[in-house]
Amino acid sequence: MAYGGGDYIDISLPAAADLSTYQYKFMTVDANGRGTVASAATTRILGILQNKPGAVDAPARIRTAGISKLVGGAALAEGDCLTSTPIDATSGSANGMGTAAAATSIGCFIGAIALAATGGSADIADVLLTRYQI
Repeated sequence: MAYGGGDYIDISLPAAADLSTYQYKFMTVDANGRGTVASAATTRILGILQNKPGAVDAPARIRTAGISKLVGGAALAEGDCLTSTPIDATSGSANGMGTAAAATSIGCFIGAIALAATGGSADIADVLLTRYQI
């Protein structure tokens, strides 16, 4: 689906590791000021990784505002408030870190709102970035 406007804000941070498999997943900033994967619902979310930095200190382009694509860790419903998951809900793989799941408990950091439903794990959703804690 197309969305009007096209306004967004991306920032660039040095990558904390090889993030080449984390495109369109939730990111945070580590204690050294590097972009890294948001690995749990209780991790403060900075935004969504837009590129595939393949080495430590490679530029990680992180979308912090606007509309983005986001990999789901489970099926998502339109309007779901989304948080980061530590693993893929279907396979149990650690490569699921940073994928989206509907927030269900107090203490979760919300990073986006789903603009459309998805069918399941690894589907890519269009989302509106937002940041708050429930």
